[in-house]
Amino acid sequence: MSNKNQAIILWLLVALTATFSIVATMSFVASAAGAVGIVCTLARLLFALIDGSRRLGWRTFGVMFVITCIVSWCYESLSIATGFPFGHYEYTSELGPKLGTVPIMIMPAYFGVAYIAWVLAHVLLDKFDTQIDSRSLFAIPVIASFIMVMWDMSIDPLSSTVMHQWIWRDGGGYFGVPFSNFLGWFLCVYTIFQLWAFYLMRSKQPEQPKDKTKSSWYLPIAFYGAIFLGAIAGAAFAPSGTITDASSQVWPLKALYETLGLVSLFTMLFVACLAFFKVQRNDNLS
Repeated sequence: MSNKNQAIILWLLVALTATFSIVATMSFVASAAGAVGIVCTLARLLFALIDGSRRLGWRTFGVMFVITCIVSWCYESLSIATGFPFGHYEYTSELGPKLGTVPIMIMPAYFGVAYIAWVLAHVLLDKFDTQIDSRSLFAIPVIASFIMVMWDMSIDPLSSTVMHQWIWRDGGGYFGVPFSNFLGWFLCVYTIFQLWAFYLMRSKQPEQPKDKTKSSWYLPIAFYGAIFLGAIAGAAFAPSGTITDASSQVWPLKALYETLGLVSLFTMLFVACLAFFKVQRNDNLS
C-alpha cells in the first residue's frame, strides 16, 4: 500500500473515531454503548496496525502487541481476583466474550491507545525516531504512562457508572471510581512501556527509516484528539438526573459529564496542543 493511500485510511480512521467518540456519549445510544466501544477499539487497533507497522516494522510491532496483551491481561485478572492494583471490580457482558474474567477487547483497547501515547511521548521529548537510548529508556515510558492515565480519567466514570461496561463493587470518590484505579493504571501501563523500551533498546533489528514529514506526526496527534472529543461533547450536552453506583452513592449526571469534559480539556487537549506545536516548530521535519 502506498504512503498516500495509508495516509487517507489513517485520516478516515481519525474521522471515524471522532464521530463515534461523540456519538457514544449521547443518551440515545446507551443501549448500544458496548457495540460502539468495540467499534472504537477496532478503529484504534487498525490505526496502530497501519501506522505502527510503518514506523516500527512488523516484527517489532508484533512483539509490542504481545507484551501489551500479556501484561494488561495479567494485571486485569489479578485485580479482579484480589483488588490489586486497580481495586475491586468486575466486567459485565457489554464488551463481549471474555478470556477468563477479562473481555478479549480490553487487551487491544490498551494497545490502540498505548501506541498513540508512545508516539506522543516521543514528540514531547523531541525524539523523532524509533530508537531508544540511555537518555530515553525511562523518560519515554514515564511520559507515555501519564498520557495513558489522562485518557482513563476522561472515560472511566462514564464507562463504568453510566454505561455499566464494568462495575466498581465498592464505588469510589471519582464518580464511583476509586483512587486506586488510576494508580493501578499508571503501574500497569508503565510496566508495558518499560518492557517496550527494554526490548527496543536491546533489539538488534536495523533502524527503521526516520519519518521526516510533519503530516505523518500530525496523524497520531489528531487521533489522540479524536478520542477525547466524546468527553467534551458529553459536557456540552450533559443530561440531567442522577446515577447510582454500586456502593449506593448517588451522583448528578451533569456534574459527572462536565467534570470529564474539564479533565479532558486540560489534560488530553493540553498534550495534543503541545505535541502539535512541537511538530510545527521542528525545522528538521518537512
